[in-house]
Amino acid sequence: QFFARKARSNDFDGLMNPIIGFDHFELTHDVYGPQPHAGMSVLHYVFENSAPFQSLDSKGNNTVITPGSLNWSYAGKGIVHSEFPVTEGTNVEGLQLFVNSSAAKKQDDPKSLFIDKAQIPEIKEEGLRVRVVCGKTGNTENKIETPDSLTILHVFLKAGKEFSHQLPAQRSGTVLAVEGFFDFITNQATTELEEGMVISMAGSDLEEPLKFIGITNSELLFISGEPLNEPFFSKGALVMESELALSQAVANFENGKMGFIEVKGKTRKVIKPV
Repeated sequence: QFFARKARSNDFDGLMNPIIGFDHFELTHDVYGPQPHAGMSVLHYVFENSAPFQSLDSKGNNTVITPGSLNWSYAGKGIVHSEFPVTEGTNVEGLQLFVNSSAAKKQDDPKSLFIDKAQIPEIKEEGLRVRVVCGKTGNTENKIETPDSLTILHVFLKAGKEFSHQLPAQRSGTVLAVEGFFDFITNQATTELEEGMVISMAGSDLEEPLKFIGITNSELLFISGEPLNEPFFSKGALVMESELALSQAVANFENGKMGFIEVKGKTRKVIKPV
């Protein structure tokens, strides 16, 4: 089975920047197949109630993303990536997040970062739990250095409970309602969000207070980054700063410069970049 709620930045007038888009997915088999990536990062955050997910790339990075953990694949000048349930038929649920890289870093070497569940600090109060997957909120910070500055908060609210976060000036913020109903309150408006809804905001010259209040027991993801405000051109997960750079990335993939992953039945063979 496969199910995904998708959000893409071009549907939000660029307010998600540097986020290109994301999928809240559930799957039981290899849905995506090997994919070339360049000029961006793909992150997989696997929910705590999920089966383990495997991440394999053409540099030979082979990671089991255990429930509650994050894998960050920074594509740089190009890599082929594949992800699939560790055990075929088990249900994997999580967030697949695509993050643009600045033009100045698009030709960097690819790298892979794994943040284990045990390395994710949590805020725990009566009726509230917040996992600081990366970045910071208030005085709670995940000190692991990531390829780009990004905050991901996984928030669990009981009915009637609230959580506040200060959005720094100029940063973007995106809320995904994973489960339940809650009020999302800014200085401008109160919006009731329910499962599957997404809202984005950006461009304030001031630090903005954000508040979440559970109407029912609720679960949400909050994603925040530093907007790049650079044009980008994309073909699939190849995301470059110009049409010329994009056509070069396509050629690099076709010429084997990103390597490949050959899939035959249940075996996967890594072919390293030439």
